[in-house]
Amino acid sequence: MKTSTPRETSVSSSTHIAAGDNAARLSDSWVLLFARLAIAPLFLYSGIGKLLAFPATAARLGAADGIGAVLAAGATTVELGCGLALVLGLFARQAAVVLLLFTIAATLMFHNFWAAPEAQVVMQTINFLKNLGLLGALALIAFHGPGSYAMSGRSSSRS
Repeated sequence: MKTSTPRETSVSSSTHIAAGDNAARLSDSWVLLFARLAIAPLFLYSGIGKLLAFPATAARLGAADGIGAVLAAGATTVELGCGLALVLGLFARQAAVVLLLFTIAATLMFHNFWAAPEAQVVMQTINFLKNLGLLGALALIAFHGPGSYAMSGRSSSRS
């Protein structure tokens, strides 16, 4: 029976660890892909809705012209541009940070359940809590990057 030298044991052990690291990275990449593809449709759908009903969106944000139109254009651009970036995995970290800040602002402005009329408290609470979940997924993407399955062609996840 042959005994292993310390060097052989070290190489074998590091090869096993490297294989485990690769499997973990692959698993992380699938999770990041799922996170990106699971949350992007919400922003894309909302952005398309704003675009198709632009005057109503602008009026809701202030006035159909002036500041309301500027805010509506900005919200539409953020939702469509960053939503598409998440799907493709291009500039995913930056898109996630922008959407994180956008979601915080939208949540505080439109889902403030503590100030809602009694008939709307439950619905606004649900929307507020849903947005907290979105913030968690966006923070995950902002921190880890898009993973290996992205158009960037390389893994941007932290090692």
